[in-house]
Amino acid sequence: MGGSRNAARRLSGSSRTASSLHTALTSLSSGAPLPPDLGIDAQTLAGLPPDQAVDALVDSIRPIDGTQDAEATRDSAARALSEVLAQNPDLTSLTPAQIDQVTASLLGHDVAHRIELDVGKAVIDKAPTKGEGLERLQEMKDYVREVVAAEYATERAKAGTVGRAAIERISNNAIQQTFEVFEDDADL
Repeated sequence: MGGSRNAARRLSGSSRTASSLHTALTSLSSGAPLPPDLGIDAQTLAGLPPDQAVDALVDSIRPIDGTQDAEATRDSAARALSEVLAQNPDLTSLTPAQIDQVTASLLGHDVAHRIELDVGKAVIDKAPTKGEGLERLQEMKDYVREVVAAEYATERAKAGTVGRAAIERISNNAIQQTFEVFEDDADL
């Protein structure tokens, strides 16, 4: 992937999608109209069963384009939204803490997916055994989710709000830190 800085640049789409989801959920919870570029409205979402609302929201923030990157992001968004639905089945009434949880979870899952897609084979191939390679890859994915959660919490505590620029910074920092820690393992 050309090292940690290149990986952070290449995976910046994750942060844009997370920012779009954060904006959409914040709009829904405050009763404000959704951004027009999403192509859906809050009333349409409110009338859908929770699983269909998740699908509609995922489709609007990250449309299907046939790429692995898009599918990884779509899966990450669906996972993050499903996790919060277990606490609150109404996407139109999430608390700021729940919106933060969804955003951080999407970032963590998505960056972990991308790492697995892009360097998973190299990590496994370079390990002495396949089992050790799989264990190391899981360590990378767990680490990136922890970094994202910690950076997100720090940003929220420091600034009080987490906007688009902060979400992009958190995502890029998490990617870069992960690759700095693990790049020697697979010549990333």
